[in-house]
Amino acid sequence: MENEKEEFLRPLILDIGSANFRLGFAGDDLPDIIVPSIYTDITDPIYKSDNISGLKDIVISKNTEKHLYGSEALKYKDILNNHQFVIEKNYNVLKKFFLYYYHQLGIEQNFFFQQPLIVLFPFTSSENDKKKMQQIFLDELNFPQINFLTFSDCVLSAIGKNTGVVINLGEQNSFVSTYLHGFSNFSARDFFPIAGKDLTEYFMDLILFNKKYKINYIDKWIAREIKDRSSICVFNPKETKKKIEEGLSSFDQEIQLPDGCIFTINYERIMIPEPLFNPNRIHLDIIELPKMIADLVKTWNRNDWLELLQNIILCGGTSLIKDLGKRLKVEVGKFFSEKIRDEIKVITPTGRDDMGWIGASILYSRGLITKGWIENPNFQNKNQNGEVISQPPSNEVDED
Repeated sequence: MENEKEEFLRPLILDIGSANFRLGFAGDDLPDIIVPSIYTDITDPIYKSDNISGLKDIVISKNTEKHLYGSEALKYKDILNNHQFVIEKNYNVLKKFFLYYYHQLGIEQNFFFQQPLIVLFPFTSSENDKKKMQQIFLDELNFPQINFLTFSDCVLSAIGKNTGVVINLGEQNSFVSTYLHGFSNFSARDFFPIAGKDLTEYFMDLILFNKKYKINYIDKWIAREIKDRSSICVFNPKETKKKIEEGLSSFDQEIQLPDGCIFTINYERIMIPEPLFNPNRIHLDIIELPKMIADLVKTWNRNDWLELLQNIILCGGTSLIKDLGKRLKVEVGKFFSEKIRDEIKVITPTGRDDMGWIGASILYSRGLITKGWIENPNFQNKNQNGEVISQPPSNEVDED
């Protein structure tokens, strides 16, 4: 019983990404729950006509809640409108979403809501966002403690470093943060306004406006899936495109849509990542990702540049683009001398789409999450018989 108690009272790590929701016990290798951060309202069909026979019978039953969450919502993506509660900042749905998946963790009822919570946040999160989280998890759900960890800090810990450039390329947002010996500051980090969703839209334009494909419509979820598994970086896209037009077939990939339409893409694959290196392709007048990385490195003392450039870390779902690390090494190097250029290293760790969660779990396993805990003053740890269970250890509060 004592071992079971210790198992269920371990902290939970929560990473609420714009693309995926991750939840699991600290100390584990991977989260127990990884699902899309979407929900749908069963009364909000894509097709509004009442003449579509059987639509309500498909999505509405006596046992169905008003909302469907994560993987369940995704099943009805062609019938119901999907919503992203992170983007909408819909905290009411976030609470319900969390509860739906919390009850799938296999926690004994005696130990419901007794785990400290570790919540990952990007550095751009506001204090209001954190207060909302405290309200949900401490005031409403009565968890004992909450701790907010910066996503980039967790990524560094996942690969055992305290110096580096963390490039988080997500589905909705992208960020670049630089750290030197565990220290960072606001001038050494920035928001990059191109993310996975922008590359998906760019890919859709490449397909839909190319007359050779004869495609009038492609679903964004399908386009995203094709983009994720097909995109590839090359060093000279113009030259490669020319070779493809001259007959090079090594980039050919056959695509079959659910409606039976079959077509072959090739140069589109190498063009998908190009907005990262040339934002003008999606009509954005901003500096490219390699220039942003170089500028942030240069906010530090010149003597520290090499140490930072030897630890450029890619993470996030969009970082899975094939050969992205190789291309970044070359492009970032253009902003530095030849001597430094040869020493640049871009790290592309396995599991980098879950790297933030993994890093938080490693920090816990090493006993390094001792500060920053916010206590719930009204928490009482009781079992079903009303007996008070020993409260989690009180940790020093560090309001960063």
